[in-house]
Amino acid sequence: MRGLLWSIVAAEMTQARSERCEIPMPSESRLLKAARSVLMRPTAAINLDRVAARAGMSRRSFVRHFRRETGLSFTQWKRAVIVAHALELVASGQKVSSVAFDLGYESVSAFIAMFRRQYGESPRRYLTERSDRWYVSIADPDC
Repeated sequence: MRGLLWSIVAAEMTQARSERCEIPMPSESRLLKAARSVLMRPTAAINLDRVAARAGMSRRSFVRHFRRETGLSFTQWKRAVIVAHALELVASGQKVSSVAFDLGYESVSAFIAMFRRQYGESPRRYLTERSDRWYVSIADPDC
């Protein structure tokens, strides 16, 4: 009986979708300053060249160092930040359409498509099914 139970658990785990619960933050001061500026106002319109300039780095150096420090490309990291912010807004009662436009998406469908790429379902469904289990953590080195 015990062997059967573990077989079922193992089968379920191989099909489980991995979710990133924590948004990693860089520790290097220039990168951290740039990342915090994104956290202050996350939008789809964030320009990588401007963020790199804010860090006092070339685009190429910023991208390379950012990935080394966080384990994510800047685009992946930015998407995680936007999705986390969107979840907070939708959970607080804002409409998905308002959130989409506030975050700089040209259409609600583009926002929902981005969210589905990240989590596999729409924001409302995600929150409904995980209302008691979701949270977002920013791994800020100064906290």
